[in-house]
Amino acid sequence: MRRCLLASLMLVCAWPAQAERIALQRLSLGDVGGWLEVVVQVNGQPGRWIIDTGSTRHIVSRTFAEQHALSLGASVRVDTALGPVAGTEVSLPTLRLGAWAHGGQTALRIDDLARVLGPASEGIDGILGLPLLKGHTLDLNLRDWALDITPSSAASCPAGTSALELGEHRGLPVISVAIDGGASESLLLDTGNPAAVARIEATPNHAAAPGLALATRVSIGALQRTQVPVVRLIAPALHRALSPRIQGLAGTALIDGTRWVIDLDQRRACVEPEQRPVPGGFGLTLARRDGGVFIETVLPDSPAARAGLRDGDAVLHWVDGPPADSLRAVWARVQGQETIEVQAGTAPRTALRRAHFLPALP
Repeated sequence: MRRCLLASLMLVCAWPAQAERIALQRLSLGDVGGWLEVVVQVNGQPGRWIIDTGSTRHIVSRTFAEQHALSLGASVRVDTALGPVAGTEVSLPTLRLGAWAHGGQTALRIDDLARVLGPASEGIDGILGLPLLKGHTLDLNLRDWALDITPSSAASCPAGTSALELGEHRGLPVISVAIDGGASESLLLDTGNPAAVARIEATPNHAAAPGLALATRVSIGALQRTQVPVVRLIAPALHRALSPRIQGLAGTALIDGTRWVIDLDQRRACVEPEQRPVPGGFGLTLARRDGGVFIETVLPDSPAARAGLRDGDAVLHWVDGPPADSLRAVWARVQGQETIEVQAGTAPRTALRRAHFLPALP
């Protein structure tokens, strides 16, 4: 079995005469951030895929591979934030996003996508990785949640945006950021990570900063994000793959609400020069079990903690009714909401208002 982070793939693409805006959906399992989901047509059948700028390969589920009778090739191991994962190489049919076609590709079949995406893998056919960026410009508009795909070009950045140099690590895009005015850090631009900033560590360091803290400001070229959650992520395999050059990941929550025009071939991104806070949170995570939804974790000093909610409480009311849907649908109800109504356990129904409650980053 060979082990890799990057593979050279033949790229055969057809572009429409004009770029077509492709709708993006937010797949969220929390109150901030999420994954970028897009509908991909394969052999006339629509499916749900994740755009992951931090993946060196396309990845497909076992269900997708069997549905399209994809023959199996070599075994491969890949390093992920959740640990090493084994996969099998397959050749893909043509992938269509709107009027755009992506052909001549290979992918890894991973039998359990939860090993890569966790609970967000439910109903997902595959992950669009690095080959989507090769030879293309991706215009990710996370204000309007739309995507344009065009051929790579040396043309100037669109009006209202400023150029930002992209680095590269094993073929993947890297950005330089300054956190709270400190020295520049290199972060992998990773839309497959729903968080804002994740610092990757090989082993726990209990004497270090809190596992989840709040940076006052993160500067990314002309873009300034304020009130930014920073998480310490213990991922030994990923640390080995990235260290010492790359300190962590810049995830979807960091770029949410902004526009990024990414051209990896030109080693350039175009971003809007603005100052924008990352939204606050409600301070709880949820889990589905035994036919119901339960509070998995309540974060200290959060709106949920101040309201008296507790780990393990069964959720009886969520936003506008019982939480009878999938976790994806449950969290979709809070997107764009500053205040939600929750009832859990024996506590009365209470209103939770978003807040920035994490301890300050040292």
